[in-house]
Amino acid sequence: MTNKMNQNINPEMKNLPGGSNNVPSDASADPALKFNAPDAGVNVEYVTNDSETISQDYSFILSELKGTSVSESIKIQVNEQLEDALRELESLHDKYSEKDAGQLLVLCKNTVIESITGQFGMASMFIAAKDGGSSTTTHNFKKGITSTDADKNRHETYTANNDGSREWKGTRKEAGYDKGFSERRKKDFQTKDMIIDGYTGKPLPKDGRAHIDHVVSAKEIESQAEYHLYRSSEERAKMATSDKNTTYTEASANQSKGDAPMKEWLDKKSKSGETNAERYGIDRDKALKIDAEARKSIQLEVTVAAVKKHSKELLATGGADAAKMAAYHALGAILRDLTQAVFEEVHITFRQRGNGSLKEIGIRFQTRTVTLLTELKAKWKDILTGSLEAGLTAFLSNIVIFVINLFFTTLKKLVSIIRAGFVSLCQAVKILASPPEGMDREEENYQALKILTAGLIGAASLGLNATIEKLLEAVPGLQPLMMFPVPFPGEEPRTVSDILAATLSALAGGLLTTVALYFMDKARNASKKDKLQIQLVTQSGVVVQYKISQTWLVLDDAYYVLHTSIAEGAKLCIQTKQVLEDINQETLNAVDGFSKAVDKLRMKRNAIGRLT
Repeated sequence: MTNKMNQNINPEMKNLPGGSNNVPSDASADPALKFNAPDAGVNVEYVTNDSETISQDYSFILSELKGTSVSESIKIQVNEQLEDALRELESLHDKYSEKDAGQLLVLCKNTVIESITGQFGMASMFIAAKDGGSSTTTHNFKKGITSTDADKNRHETYTANNDGSREWKGTRKEAGYDKGFSERRKKDFQTKDMIIDGYTGKPLPKDGRAHIDHVVSAKEIESQAEYHLYRSSEERAKMATSDKNTTYTEASANQSKGDAPMKEWLDKKSKSGETNAERYGIDRDKALKIDAEARKSIQLEVTVAAVKKHSKELLATGGADAAKMAAYHALGAILRDLTQAVFEEVHITFRQRGNGSLKEIGIRFQTRTVTLLTELKAKWKDILTGSLEAGLTAFLSNIVIFVINLFFTTLKKLVSIIRAGFVSLCQAVKILASPPEGMDREEENYQALKILTAGLIGAASLGLNATIEKLLEAVPGLQPLMMFPVPFPGEEPRTVSDILAATLSALAGGLLTTVALYFMDKARNASKKDKLQIQLVTQSGVVVQYKISQTWLVLDDAYYVLHTSIAEGAKLCIQTKQVLEDINQETLNAVDGFSKAVDKLRMKRNAIGRLT
């Protein structure tokens, strides 16, 4: 018999109570009676004849053993799955009954301490923020926003050379844009067989009609902001007078071209409609090719200089910021633990006020300090790792600020906000890229969202610094105190008002962050409970299904036992019937023999009567 949870009732058992499917209605019609074993798939013949021999097929036994094995395996599987379902149901009940872990006051205390000692509080003061970032970009240079005194001086020169405050001829001569041309012409006239016009390809006479022309004019080079930012006056002049940016041309063409860009000059038309290219016999393609190569050479030189300058500055400023943040992170970790320990001890002292002496309070504080030092000593590796991560984040944020300033100008406060926000972004990415063990994807996304939310609120709170600082400095009688300088790591001095403003803005940000995260957790817990309720109902249905499966398996076993008992009874009835038929036949034979004997005796008696 094959046991399956979803198996229909065996068709061989439908008519079993009447026995019509298992026992022929007329057993005497055929001396060989056949009986189909239930679900065995093998016919077993019980042949009854005069010798009463019975033939059995042993595959029936093997089939029964196989059926029993399948049945037991199904029972084991159902029992195991039922246990798993019950455990899962119990786990869901435990999760549903858990209390909210976030106590608002405790969360508030921890978040505020983290905000004040973290990147949105005192940490923001360790890195000096500047308008435009720590490395001057061309975008900012054009606006007069520079990061160093050297860049500031370059910008003053750039402005003076282009706003008309300095005479161009004097600038040109002072920079040396025509330096060495006389010596070069003299040398070329003596050493070269022929002077070729670079724009026409034709030979030039070795006299005053052969001029050396700046392909990209000296005026154009001097008017470019990026050339001033990345090249000194001497370097710009050297770049302008290099062989790649100079060529011989006819004097009248050179004087006509002046400071104009090549394409603009070639296409400029006279009153008669004739272009300069046509007027001076310039090979336009040849001239434009020379101009393109000269510009390419100049741009390559400036680009290389820009990469070197920015790399050097970013490495220097980024390295300094990284070192400061790494040192502060270690200090901040100690400050956080120390502050929390002080808060706890003060709370215990107020809660037990009047129940302990000053000596006992002092001993308790001393014990807590020793415990704190022991804990800090035990987790120095974690503090070191965190410090290295903080330093790396500060270094990368410096690069991010630089990239932004390639296109937009960031003011001082915005720089601080971006730096702090970048820290939160890095922490969120770290959660997603390398989540703690056992954290599922949904929890990873939620924790990353919380970090970003806290970062946005904290970054926004930094914008309050300037407002709070002005309010503090405006308090009557406190101006001297607020303006008092305080020694602080960084390039610019800090004042009492600056430090207080950073602390108060971080405090406000911490409070807002606490409220936001609290309600986020509350909303999420409510959503999780709704989902858990659905899971509880679903899992309860799974348990019920497995319970029903167990019931069907028990009924299946009972059915099999009943079916087997009926089959055995049917078999016994067949055997009994055959025996009774044999006895009846023997009785009939005996009666027939007796009748024949009586008939013979009668015949003998009648014969004797006739003789007498």
